[in-house]
Amino acid sequence: MNFSRNTLSTLSVAIAATLSSGASAESSPLVFEEVLVTAEKRSESLQDLSQAITVLDGDDLDTQQISSFVDLSAIAPGVNIAKNEGFKTVITIRGVGNEANQNAIANPSVSYHLDGIYVASPFGLQTDFLDLERIEVLRGPQGTLFGQNSTGGAINVITQAPSLEDSFGKADLTLGDYGLVKARAAYNLPLTDSLAVRASVISNTRDGFTDNLTLGQDLDDANSTSARVRVLYAPRDNFRANFTAQIFDEDRNGAAQKGLLDPTPNARELRQDSRADYELTSELYSMVLEWDLEAFSIKSLTSYQNDDVLINRDNDRNDLAVLAPFAQLPSVYVPETNKQKTITQEINLISGAPLFGKMDWVAGVFYLDTEVEISIRELLDFNFNGTFDPFTRAQVFAFDPTAEIGFISDSKPERDSTSIYGQGTWNFNDEWRAVFGLRYTEDEVYSAVTNFFGRTGTDIIEMDSEKVTGRLVLEHDFSESTMGFASYTRGFKPGGSNLTYGLESVVAPVVVLPTFDEEIVDAFEVGLKTDLADGRVRLNAAAFFYNYEGLQYQATDPEVFQGGVGNIPESEIFGAELELSAFLSDSVILDVRLAWLDTEITADHLALDNVQSEAAGNALIGQGFNLFSDEIQVARSAAVQNVNGNELAKTPEFTGNIALNWSKNITAGEVNSSLQYTYRGEFKHRIFNNAVTDTVPSYDVIDLVVGFRPEGKDWRVELIAKNLTDEDGVNARFTDVFGVGATGDELIGPRQFMARFSMEF
Repeated sequence: MNFSRNTLSTLSVAIAATLSSGASAESSPLVFEEVLVTAEKRSESLQDLSQAITVLDGDDLDTQQISSFVDLSAIAPGVNIAKNEGFKTVITIRGVGNEANQNAIANPSVSYHLDGIYVASPFGLQTDFLDLERIEVLRGPQGTLFGQNSTGGAINVITQAPSLEDSFGKADLTLGDYGLVKARAAYNLPLTDSLAVRASVISNTRDGFTDNLTLGQDLDDANSTSARVRVLYAPRDNFRANFTAQIFDEDRNGAAQKGLLDPTPNARELRQDSRADYELTSELYSMVLEWDLEAFSIKSLTSYQNDDVLINRDNDRNDLAVLAPFAQLPSVYVPETNKQKTITQEINLISGAPLFGKMDWVAGVFYLDTEVEISIRELLDFNFNGTFDPFTRAQVFAFDPTAEIGFISDSKPERDSTSIYGQGTWNFNDEWRAVFGLRYTEDEVYSAVTNFFGRTGTDIIEMDSEKVTGRLVLEHDFSESTMGFASYTRGFKPGGSNLTYGLESVVAPVVVLPTFDEEIVDAFEVGLKTDLADGRVRLNAAAFFYNYEGLQYQATDPEVFQGGVGNIPESEIFGAELELSAFLSDSVILDVRLAWLDTEITADHLALDNVQSEAAGNALIGQGFNLFSDEIQVARSAAVQNVNGNELAKTPEFTGNIALNWSKNITAGEVNSSLQYTYRGEFKHRIFNNAVTDTVPSYDVIDLVVGFRPEGKDWRVELIAKNLTDEDGVNARFTDVFGVGATGDELIGPRQFMARFSMEF
């Protein structure tokens, strides 16, 4: 299937026209209920907030089969989520995301918060969704209340809290294709009048979707366990303490990253000569204390986070035996390790009664301390003889031309960040309001780095930054059910240190520097939120323009194997989004979510396309030139190009989601179903817009869920079909510093049939 935008629009209109005929015949029409969110640090109605926000509650998540962050791409307009290399979750919202994924410590552009706690590690995005109340996807910069690393937006995950009322539980079991076995359970237990605990667990196992024919290994499998315990202590009406312990453990084969040079005809078969393995232990412990005072409330959020990762992968993404000579330098990884520890502390003050009878306000301070330790070792077969000869550091430092030297990269970055912020809403009258906020951030980075090959020993890199971000909004209520707004917001993501970078050379200019600069997004947005047809139709729309300075992108240096993060001076983003929900009848709800983007680099910037540079270098290696010769660097530097006018990475022009949700009470019980169509448009996966590697094709997917709950029973059964047409859509493409030979595709999941049995007790 390959639906165009016109096809998608036609489908939406046809569905609405077909089903709306029954809407007037139903008696006692239903209306959309108020949705409460905490997007601005206090509980407020979704329709009253001057932001573009998509909210999904726990039932929505189950119905639409959203079990991880990647699944959010299907339902949140303007959101694109991929797993590069299987373990780097890259989230892009409205064209702003972490394009610089070559750097394992590069900051994200979309911040992730769990029950108000900022989750610093990108590996925290690997966890399965477990026992959730709702998810809030905030689109657009969140520089005031959420601070750095939220230039694209923020995702708030709110888990089910313990209850002091009753003991209850729920559990479900899902069985499906590829040996899928997923079991979930949650239980709430009041211990006293003021103490309750809620525990939840999930176990997820599945065979892989893709076969490595060379080694007989299946890839893209699943093998994870996640558990959470939340404790609520509420000794008084005005005081609550929540304690959370969460752990996620994953031990599986690696991701399927099919190289573009792989000759295997089947999309879900590949040939790679190195095994892929991935192990992750992610832990989070938090304490949230809340005091409700007469004039304001106080909220303290404290966390400790620990992530430990071990990675084996085929870096060249190919079986070198089936490639032409010198197409790619053979390589093998020693297991890569990545350890990250983070401490966060945040204190919020939230107004009770409006100040002067006119102003609601929020103020706070935030502190972050992160320490990362990364070690990468690779062996290279310069002789192309099929063996990886050992080498010593003495040979590295002596530039021994006879040694088959592999690269060494060690990095121990540390980041301290402190910020203070405040936001107020001034009510001029019943119809007009102004929102204004500021945040001041100090960010310090210290890093001890052993650059690739370790030839210069260990470098000490330090970088400091200070930035003021803010927000200004004018809101107007056109009626009780319609609100419009116009806003200006500044978002900020700090700079940092690279794991690898170029060295001073008289032969070719250095492109990748030891440090990279901050990026800033100035966002201008207008929006409308309205309920129509007496509450049976909800329409939210927004249009925006971004001025994007210092975009952090994946850069490559003329010196071989040196890559990291660079900055593009200026870019622009135009876009529009629409969310529509309508009761077509009392039993049928139509959900439509659409997004359009137009992006462009608007300033001159010289960058090295490593696909072209690697091809030029490998051609000279085939003629007998040494990998580190001046001729190689000169040939590589010739691939430097001006990217002015190119599209930004991972920004499909059009994305859309249409869902029909049907629910009906019959004599035997309740029957419900959900039919969902998702379209993601074509995009460029790098800012070079290289015709050979960078165009990622569009795809569309159809999912179906049918469920039944017998009358008066506490159990339910569902039949689930994902990707009904068995689309081989490319979810993500990744190119590292080694060029086209190390460019690989990761596909969306194939067609899967599942059955889920759930019960409450």
